[in-house]
Order: sequence, then C-alpha cells, then structure tokens
Amino acid sequence: MDLKFREVTWYSKLFALILFVALPFLGFYAGMKYEQAVAPSSENTSTASAKPNGSQVGWKTLVQTNQITVKTKYEGGVLKYAGTVQIPTPCYKLKDETVVLESFPEQVQIRLAVVQTRGICAQVITNKEFSGQVKVSEKAVISVFLNGEKIL
Repeated sequence: MDLKFREVTWYSKLFALILFVALPFLGFYAGMKYEQAVAPSSENTSTASAKPNGSQVGWKTLVQTNQITVKTKYEGGVLKYAGTVQIPTPCYKLKDETVVLESFPEQVQIRLAVVQTRGICAQVITNKEFSGQVKVSEKAVISVFLNGEKIL
C-alpha cells in the first residue's frame, strides 16, 4: 500500500468535511458544559444579605428568579424591602425608586433600573444589592418593575 500524503484523495476530502461539520458542534457542546461548571446555579444563589445584619426573621420572599430577588417585611407601620439584581458588569449601576400611589390599599411600586456607565469593564456578572423602606398600611399592594418591565 502506497500512502500518498501529498495528494488530495477522496478519503482526505471526506475527513476534512467531517471535521468541518463536527468541530463547531463539539465546540458548542464543550462551551455549554464549561458554562454550567462555572456559572452559579439558581439553587446556590444566596439571599442572606437581603438585610444588613443577616437576620431573616419575618422577611417574606416576594420575587426570586435568576435575575432578581426581592424580600419584604412589614414592621411598625413601615414596609421594608431589600434584595439583589444581577447586572452584566461591575460598571453598571442600579437605581431604585419607590413610588406610593395614594389609594386604599396603597399601591407601592418598587422601580429598579440597570444603567450603564462609561468606561471599559470586565464582563463579570455581578449582584447589586438594594434596600429601602416606605410608610404604608399593612394591606399595601406591592409591584416590582425592572427596567420598566413589570416583574410582579
């Protein structure tokens, strides 16, 4: 058998075609497995930092997704809220605003906005914390908005 390493043969063309088709799929599969190994799962996401002292007694989870967590607590005529929002890079800022619509029961809107700042920044998903409080009745209805989109 005479091996012809410098000639293009039908089996070298077939081998090149198989590699051309298979390598992108293998790369995609390896990338997906790598992402699963590196990215934090939603089960491991901790919300223990929702209150500065770490005490979670009386806090009720209002929203909990991969992107946003909001907890509330009603205490002495004051609604306290706290949580985290996932942002694309540490260079983004989180703006939060609470609006109370005067009706009974009061309509409380927690409006969160992720705003990009200037500069070059590493592409690292980061959790930003927020918190606030507002004086309302215990029957207040709470809505959460993230970038203008209603979450709850």
